[in-house]
Amino acid sequence: MAFDFLDRTAILNQLEAILSVQEQISEYVHKRLCVSCDDLSDESWDVRRKEAFKFIRSLIDKYAFSRKLPRDETGILTQSIISHLLDIQHTFLRVLVRIDMLQEEAFNEIFMDSMTTISLRVHEMMTALKIMVGQRTSNTTESEDTLELIIRLERQIDEDNIIICRQISVATGGDSDFPCYMMRKIVADLEHISDYVKECAEIVSEI
Repeated sequence: MAFDFLDRTAILNQLEAILSVQEQISEYVHKRLCVSCDDLSDESWDVRRKEAFKFIRSLIDKYAFSRKLPRDETGILTQSIISHLLDIQHTFLRVLVRIDMLQEEAFNEIFMDSMTTISLRVHEMMTALKIMVGQRTSNTTESEDTLELIIRLERQIDEDNIIICRQISVATGGDSDFPCYMMRKIVADLEHISDYVKECAEIVSEI
């Protein structure tokens, strides 16, 4: 019996569905790390936290389409994208766990403006990647501009990471307590996510 493989459009639709969930997770993370978001109380974060973990669990079933990937170049490229999406998913999970570890700390005293900038840009990258996949489904040339935006945001995050590390060193006088250590780890995770998103976008541009 011949196996019914997915075509290019169906594959892109499946990837877009995964990215829609990851985009929501990235928004939740940004809201929690935002030092100027006064509308987020501990109670509302507890609800969003549960939703974020639920979204991560729900993503597992969304990868089932990989069983129907064609045995050709498109299938190989899609497998690479899936690998990066899983890296993004697992890294977001680490960020959420690290935030849990800091639950007793006052975020507005730990995280600086650079943290907010990085988390916002990661969210913007996730949104742009989802949009780019949709653009590729429609075969529009706009996806090239979206790719350039993603690459530019990734470079900005690299620069932001250097700045925030310097700010941490100045603020702590070189010492690193537990909150500062965790902040560095979260910044590193967010930077890794930006790398994965850029790599995804570059592969998507080839499908």
